[in-house]
Amino acid sequence: MTTDTLSQFRRLIVPCGIILGLAYLNFALNYSLGYQEVFVHHSQGVAITLWCLSGFLQVLVSTYWCLILYIGPGRSPQFPLFDIYSEGKQDLLPLPDLFFCDEYGFPFYDSKTQSLRMERSFYSKYVGYNVLKFDHFCLWIGSSIGLTNYLYFMKFCIWFLSFFIIMLVYVSRYTRSSINRGEINHNFILLYIMSGFWIFCISALFISHVVYVCSNMTTLEDISAKQKARYQRWKDRQRKEEANGGGLNCLAPKQPRKENGKRYVSVKKDDIRLVIEFDVTERPFNMGWKKNWINLVLNGNRTQGRGEEYYTTARFMEAMVVFFVPFAEIPFELHRNRTLLDLEKDHKGIERKIVEFNFYSNEVSPVFLNMIEDKIERKECYIPSYFVAMTASK
Repeated sequence: MTTDTLSQFRRLIVPCGIILGLAYLNFALNYSLGYQEVFVHHSQGVAITLWCLSGFLQVLVSTYWCLILYIGPGRSPQFPLFDIYSEGKQDLLPLPDLFFCDEYGFPFYDSKTQSLRMERSFYSKYVGYNVLKFDHFCLWIGSSIGLTNYLYFMKFCIWFLSFFIIMLVYVSRYTRSSINRGEINHNFILLYIMSGFWIFCISALFISHVVYVCSNMTTLEDISAKQKARYQRWKDRQRKEEANGGGLNCLAPKQPRKENGKRYVSVKKDDIRLVIEFDVTERPFNMGWKKNWINLVLNGNRTQGRGEEYYTTARFMEAMVVFFVPFAEIPFELHRNRTLLDLEKDHKGIERKIVEFNFYSNEVSPVFLNMIEDKIERKECYIPSYFVAMTASK
C-alpha cells in the first residue's frame, strides 16, 4: 500500500465512524425511544413528530455533507507571475497596486502547483492544489474547507447541532416515565452521552466560526495569531531565565513554532513601490461584521465586486434568512458561478487569467488602507529589493 493510499484510508476512518455512529443513534432514538417508549406508552403523534424531525434533519445533514465534498473548498486557478519589473510582458499578470508579499517585496509562489499564490490561499495536501481562502481541514467530514464550501460547512453545523438538540430534548422528556415504570432502556444512557458530547463540540465549533465571520478571519489566520502569542511567551520566559542565571534545561518547555507575526504588503506609491509591515492580528479583509455576513452568504464568500450601496440593513436581513433557511443559498451560488463563466467565456490566454485573478482577489478594508497610508507618512516602509535593483540598472 502506497503512502498516498494509506493517507486516504486514514482520512476515511473518522467520517466512516461518524456514519456508523449515526446509524446506531438512529436505532436508539427512533426505535428504542421513539417507538418503544413514546409511541407505545405515550403519544403516537409525538412519536411521529420525532421521526419526521429526525428524518428531516438527517436529510439536511447528509445533503450538506455531500455538497461540501462535491463543491470542494475552491481550487485556485494556475496563475503566471506578476510583471514586477514592468516590462510589459504579455505572458505575465499586470502588477496590481496592492498585493501581499514577503519581506523583500516579492509575491508568493507555490512550487508544487507552479503558480502565483493568491492572498489567503494555501496548498492542501489533502486535495493536491491551492485552496482559495483556505480555512482548515475538517477531520470529521473528511474535506478541506475553503472559499466555495465554507457556507455549506456552516449550515452543516447548524443542522447537525439541531439534530442532537432534538435528541437531548426528547430523551430528557421521557426518561423519567421509563424509570417510574421500573424499566430503563440502556440505549437512553448513550443518547445522553452522545447528544451532550456533540452539542458541546459543535456549539464550540460553530460559535468560533461565527466569530471568524464577524471579523473575516480564517482558522489558519487564528492559529497563526495564537502561535505568535505562544512564541512570544516562550521568548519572554527565556529572557527571564537568562536574567536569573538560567534554570534546569531538562524542565524548560519545548520551543514552539517560530512565528513573529510579521506580514507584508507591497503598494504602489507614485512612481515607486513600498513594502509595509503589519501584524498577523490585524485584519486586512475585515469590512465590518454586517458586510462580512453579506459577503459570505450573498457574495460568494468574497470581499469585492459590490458597491457600498449594496450593503444595506435589508440586505443583511436577507443574508440571515438565507443563512438559516435550508438550501436558500443555492440560487446565489449558481448566480456567482454563472457570473464567473460569463466573464471567462469572452477571454482567452492571459486575459482570462487576469479576469480570474480579479474575480478571486480579496479587497482590503478602508481601515487597513488608512493604516498603510499612516505608516507611509511615518516612513515605516521601505523600497522592495527588486525595485532597488531595477532602479540601479536604469
